[in-house]
Amino acid sequence: MTRVAVERVRKVRRPGERPRYARPSMPAKPKKTTKAPAAKVDPVRAANLKRLASAGFKAATWLPRRGSKARLRPVEEIAARAAALVALFFWVAAPATQISDADVRKRLDRDSLRDALTEEERTIVALPRKRANELHVDSIGWRLENLWSLAWLLGFENEPDFTGTMIDGATIDPMLDFIRGKLGVAALLERATPRSNAKALALEDLFYCAHNAARSAQLGSKTAPDGFNPVIGGGVIHERRHALTWATSPGTAWDDTDLST
Repeated sequence: MTRVAVERVRKVRRPGERPRYARPSMPAKPKKTTKAPAAKVDPVRAANLKRLASAGFKAATWLPRRGSKARLRPVEEIAARAAALVALFFWVAAPATQISDADVRKRLDRDSLRDALTEEERTIVALPRKRANELHVDSIGWRLENLWSLAWLLGFENEPDFTGTMIDGATIDPMLDFIRGKLGVAALLERATPRSNAKALALEDLFYCAHNAARSAQLGSKTAPDGFNPVIGGGVIHERRHALTWATSPGTAWDDTDLST
């Protein structure tokens, strides 16, 4: 015991009492600690982040995964939406010598495809064809980006590209042939080979992460490869993701699809 400790004991003893020295307390035994369980790595997300990184994209690692409600909506709805977008594209962009006004209207009427269009899109197909072309020909191409994702979900072979490169003729022509057919949605459903729920959700997650990287690049972060155009490339990724997220959000309207990043 140190002199300081002895003096403290002496100060508190009663008169005539012999000094008593307190027994030093034993150090407390350290408590056993258990390691926190390691965070479970989602294999789908891990594979998608690796795939993005190999192409020069850096998505946030904290993005949440979709909940248990995420699953493919009925394939009939996907096919109707795809067929409706083809009719919309033809009405705006295709010359009447390629497909007549009557033929486009027949496609819209036969399968009630107007029900698969948004309110804005129904307004477009209600316009005279020449006027629809004048007003919307410069923007209708974005619907082809939506279509690529929908066609792939229905069995079109080529998987949508996630790097932001715009769709080209080598994909557009066979894709339109795959969707439009001659006999409407029923025939499309007969020749369709829909992707599995797991494959659809995996590709949707890839585009979700790519969309996050593209959005961050739009805000000035270095999250995309050199040469990536944040506006055009980001728009391409956005539209392809829109179709995939809508298709895996049963009961959600196209315009209400959650595209947060």
